[in-house]
Amino acid sequence: PKHRHRHRHRTRRNDMPGRDERTVVILYHKPKGVITSHSNEDSVPSSSSESKRNTVYDDVMSMKGYNMSRNDTLTMSKSLSFKEATGIKSKLHAVGRLDAETTGLLLLTNDGGLVHHVTNPTAASSSSAVEKKKIVKIYDALIMGYHTLDEDEGSRDHCTAKRDTDVKGGGTISSTSTQLRKLFNGVDIGKKYGGMTLPPQDLQVLSHPTAKTTLVRIAISEGKNRQVRRMFHAINSGVMQLHRRQVGKLGLDMLHAEGEDDGTREGSWRVLSDREVLDGLGWKPRLLSPCKQESARNDGWTKKRKHRSRR
Repeated sequence: PKHRHRHRHRTRRNDMPGRDERTVVILYHKPKGVITSHSNEDSVPSSSSESKRNTVYDDVMSMKGYNMSRNDTLTMSKSLSFKEATGIKSKLHAVGRLDAETTGLLLLTNDGGLVHHVTNPTAASSSSAVEKKKIVKIYDALIMGYHTLDEDEGSRDHCTAKRDTDVKGGGTISSTSTQLRKLFNGVDIGKKYGGMTLPPQDLQVLSHPTAKTTLVRIAISEGKNRQVRRMFHAINSGVMQLHRRQVGKLGLDMLHAEGEDDGTREGSWRVLSDREVLDGLGWKPRLLSPCKQESARNDGWTKKRKHRSRR
């Protein structure tokens, strides 16, 4: 019947995601073992007896780690739901991924344009993209082997120049220094995973926890699959622990809420302000209009049904 088709179409349009919704960005401290997926069956082999893993979306929406703002505390006497705390009614997306074993900063948003801006900024064309430049991600990695860098070699350009001087002068470089410094020319992580990487924006040796391990800090501007792990594997080392501390100008130290949390508590999260999103990622938060493609698809579906009903 004609009325049934009109009712179905009206319901679909009213439920359209993104209506009257603004860009929301969540700064989240991802714990180890939590997967960046909408399905909690990912990364668990079918033959494994391991229980289903918790996802970052399940963890955030549970509200267990929510850092309540002062306004929330003063105006809400009841526990906030995820929708009340964030204003998000549509699907939540991770801005890039962290594998299950990696901890640290993960951004979540309802704005697909922002995801594209951060992961592929040079191709972004939205008017909300204030800056079109690659966004740097900073990681702390505990790697295998006792590695060193020559004194004061904190930046790529300085390291490259210093290395060339040593070679031309006939000096010797320790094998561990040579091994680690291969990263400054980019390394091949395999054609399947993107081939040659760009040189890191920065690389520092922070400490040597043991005689056989090195804690390094590395900054990269790419986002290839498991890139940091594959980069160290390419120089015959390996990553034992990996922690992301910063994306753009956004860091875990921004997680503190009224002095109660300094960002070190895994699972904690809060909603960033529009100014923090603009300054930290070069993206201007916006009103999210209903998807034009979905709208066009619905309009086409309605016309077809009306045409059939006349026959």
